[in-house]
Amino acid sequence: MSFRFKTSAMERLRQQVDAIVRFLEPNLGFINCHMVDYLTDQHWRRYVPTGIQRELETYDDYLQAKEAFWGQFSEASPSHKHLPGVQDFIVEASRYRLGGTAVLGTALSLEQFNDALMDSRKETRLRMTELMNVKKCHEVEVAAAVVASLCTAMATSMVEGSLEDIVVIDAGDGKGYLSSRIALEHGIKVLGIDCNEENTSNAEKRRERLKKKIPKAIKKSQLEEDEHFSTLLKDDKLDTLYRTTTRLIDFDTNLIELAEEYFPGGHQSTFCLCGLHTCGNLGPNCLRLFDQNPTILGICNVGCCYHLMIEEFVVDEFYNPTKVPGNPGYGFPMSAYLRQQRFALGRNARNLAAESIERACSNRENPSDKLGYRALLQVIFLEYGERKSHQVGRLKCNGFTDYVRKSVRRLGLEERITMPDESLLELEHRFSVELEQLKVFYLIRQQFAPVIETLILLDRLLFLRESGYERSFLVKLFEPVVSPRCYSLIALKK
Repeated sequence: MSFRFKTSAMERLRQQVDAIVRFLEPNLGFINCHMVDYLTDQHWRRYVPTGIQRELETYDDYLQAKEAFWGQFSEASPSHKHLPGVQDFIVEASRYRLGGTAVLGTALSLEQFNDALMDSRKETRLRMTELMNVKKCHEVEVAAAVVASLCTAMATSMVEGSLEDIVVIDAGDGKGYLSSRIALEHGIKVLGIDCNEENTSNAEKRRERLKKKIPKAIKKSQLEEDEHFSTLLKDDKLDTLYRTTTRLIDFDTNLIELAEEYFPGGHQSTFCLCGLHTCGNLGPNCLRLFDQNPTILGICNVGCCYHLMIEEFVVDEFYNPTKVPGNPGYGFPMSAYLRQQRFALGRNARNLAAESIERACSNRENPSDKLGYRALLQVIFLEYGERKSHQVGRLKCNGFTDYVRKSVRRLGLEERITMPDESLLELEHRFSVELEQLKVFYLIRQQFAPVIETLILLDRLLFLRESGYERSFLVKLFEPVVSPRCYSLIALKK
């Protein structure tokens, strides 16, 4: 692979991290605010830039502002020059996303990465959409080819051995979408590992269903004469290439013994660790495992569920350890550079990082009316002397009145909160402009989402660089509208 990074490149990465931190720090209160308190704590006045506040005062202003946010990725969208404060804010926030001017050149495109792997590059040839939705099919086809390319590059760097001696470890295998495609399409041994026994069972059931689809897919893709696929049909090799297990792998796991257990008779001593949308701490721990285990020579990891990470320098009152079993430690920050600064994001910021601004704009998504209903309900709580914070949770409702009735019933407050329907309707009407304003506030706040994700990803990349892996990359694998968590951390040791 031709890409190599020197000390100056690491310093540049630190400078990019610094730039994002400088942009985020004054806005951390905004990013971490609770939408429940939007009306009662006057979030608009407290957090929205004054230039935007001066521009947006009427219901129609808010409607036009939404158009400006939705159109930011469209060249055909009107310029909205009459809203310079909104436009300037969109432009400023976009500078700190991956691909923005403040972090330009850090993330590689898939084409750039494939060019660097030209001698080892693998392509997707088998068109097989069965048993997957459009999003998953897109992700699996791309990621499987990238992992296969990594394994091929690893094999060529080995003094002795070949691709047959490499095993892919799929961490958080789920239903086996990625792992089965790597084995099926590229003939590489894969051990899918998941800590949930139900997921492993579903993966095995899917493998059996998949085998029935293979002949038709091979014929449809006109690959009957291909040696690999013809052998796959004759010998039913999927079972010998793809195995599953329910367990936790940690820093003490002997992968060579594990490979011998599931692929007996081979000489597997080299591993590639992959994970497609590894939740919470699992993503960071995969990077640590890659660093600490000498038998793992390559990694391809796409993270997700940032809200489930544990932060080192912030206390999360809502943290539920049962949601991240077997993944101890801290997920953020990973790099020594940010850890020295004791930098913290906060739970609401990590929640925000998982939102997709590209998809929201493409679909012209309005925040749910229930967001405003909950803020209005908080007004009612205060009027009735309910000072403590209540967690309503998700519920289905038919309008604001129904929302209030169901929420009060769920919280056991029917005897305390007795506001008649007429008063509820009058309250909703009285705050109608503020409820539209709240939706714009949500879109303003959403501009920080890709910035926060960028910092999380750069922190992980910086961890790899600090650990000495010059061949470590951040690569945009997927189309963000189709697959919002589209960036992967990829690294090779040799």
